Amino acid sequence: MTALWLPLLQASTVEARPLREQPPPSIPGAQLPDSTLEDGPRAVRDLGARIYREATYCSGMDTGSLPGGGNFSSVSAVCLVLNRVLGAPEVSPYLSELERWLEANGQRIPGSGQLRPGDLILSPHSLTVAGQVGIIGRKISNYPDFEIYSNTARNHLFVPDWSLRKWKEYFETRLGLDVVFFRVIRSPEKEQGETRESLDRRRRPLFGLLPASAGR
Repeated sequence: MTALWLPLLQASTVEARPLREQPPPSIPGAQLPDSTLEDGPRAVRDLGARIYREATYCSGMDTGSLPGGGNFSSVSAVCLVLNRVLGAPEVSPYLSELERWLEANGQRIPGSGQLRPGDLILSPHSLTVAGQVGIIGRKISNYPDFEIYSNTARNHLFVPDWSLRKWKEYFETRLGLDVVFFRVIRSPEKEQGETRESLDRRRRPLFGLLPASAGR
């Protein structure tokens, strides 16, 4: 009897094999830059890719609980992304402070044709209108046009709901604000660098939240 059962037990035995490692799931709309096709030091390219990747991970975040209460929380959301990538010391979630930090730890990009995912777009405050900041995402046309991760007054979500074309139409044409681009080139935990003059050095500091620029 034992001899009859032995072949059945052997046939039903499942061989244990290690599971193959699977790549992480793709993120809809996310297109990480190919560093082999970009110019500049590899460390700078990797830093931009990390900022963009973290922005895609934070996509959909509700900015209502961040400083600024949703309507004015673009800088808080962007600084949250930067702090997750760069570590301490933290980047302050105030636009004028972020401007000074970018002057010390980034380089200005002269035109939209040189933008890459992970760069920052910034429209500084004017005397009467609050500014906005966002993170450049994937290229969506040869205009050139790009997705921009930021928030809006309409939904208070950190999503790629802006595009470069819409950003310029709203902040530059409609509100009369400047539009400047930055690329983060070094981490503050490695090299502080001198704090340079803010982009809004000719403007009076803001002491409260200003209306009119949080939505489109």
